[in-house]
Amino acid sequence: MDRQSASLPEGTYIELVRSLFATLLPTTIMAISFLAVGIFVNSETPDHLLIFLTALGTVAVGARLTILLMHRRCANDEALDLASARILERRFAAAYLSFAVVLGAFGARAFLIAAPETHALIVGLLFGYGAGVAAGLSLRPWISVSSILIAITPTIIMAATTDNSAYWATGILLAVFLSGGVESMFSRYRLETRKITMRRLFSTLARRDELTGLSNRLSLRERFEESTAHAAGDEIIAVHCLDLDRFKPVNDRYGHPVGDALLKSVSSRLIGSLRGGDFAARVGGDEFVILQKGIRQSGEADMLARRIARTVAQPYSIDGHDIVIGTSVGYALSSECGNSFDRLMRCADAALCGVKRVGGGIASYSDMPRETEDRLSA
Repeated sequence: MDRQSASLPEGTYIELVRSLFATLLPTTIMAISFLAVGIFVNSETPDHLLIFLTALGTVAVGARLTILLMHRRCANDEALDLASARILERRFAAAYLSFAVVLGAFGARAFLIAAPETHALIVGLLFGYGAGVAAGLSLRPWISVSSILIAITPTIIMAATTDNSAYWATGILLAVFLSGGVESMFSRYRLETRKITMRRLFSTLARRDELTGLSNRLSLRERFEESTAHAAGDEIIAVHCLDLDRFKPVNDRYGHPVGDALLKSVSSRLIGSLRGGDFAARVGGDEFVILQKGIRQSGEADMLARRIARTVAQPYSIDGHDIVIGTSVGYALSSECGNSFDRLMRCADAALCGVKRVGGGIASYSDMPRETEDRLSA
């Protein structure tokens, strides 16, 4: 794997690997072209080695197609992680480079012994291969550059070793286009990786709270929609709305820098209180939302709410100040309020407002008075 990949952001690298599996059509065209040229050349100039290379190349290009078809869905999965992306890239590269080796040997052998009228076919096949690699694989230069060098260089060498000036010119032309193609692939790689990295950065910033690093309301909605789309029929989703108790006096007494530091500490504690599939977002000054997935019993939501309250209530030491705050939690369950993000948020917020009116604590929407439900349904 190339050194540049090690310095890429994880998300950028994964997106570059995904690009490899969008090459089904050019791979299919190359498979048909190679087989057709191989059959024609062997019919014009029968040779045991050429027959063997044609058969081997057919197997190799078949392996390329198999790898593409087997792993396209996995490559396009939004949940694709770094380790899986590396495995997919290695498998793709193994099949691709194997075909490049066979194509290089086939081109050199055919150029050496085949009839002169077939040389144009061979050169055309190599040009087509190089163009396909440049168009489809340039975002992974360690694969693309290696492939075209392996596939085309042997024919350039064969052309240069003949006594025919036209073949010398053909070899020089191939070498010139090869060097230009390599430079173009590196240039495109550098340009596209910058674009992808910046686009992902801006997308992340738009979905992150600048102070705490938690997700914001936009990201929360996206995560909720994703969760409902993949939830099993009997799974319950809970939305917890949190509002910090006694936070305003901290700001008034110690100043906003201490208040900001406190919000960061609270955010860290919230993340530490959650399971792997749960999700925390900051949606206002001292307001947070927790998305809890995969609940089988409603009591699990109450357990999480109480765990959060205990965690937030532990003392903080910030800039030499000992600070104690609390949090009120109102939560709602999809089994009671439905799978609408907006309604679940309204229900959880109603539960939070209700418990805040009586001095704070933890409340479920199901425990709210009947008139609250009527008001939300209006």
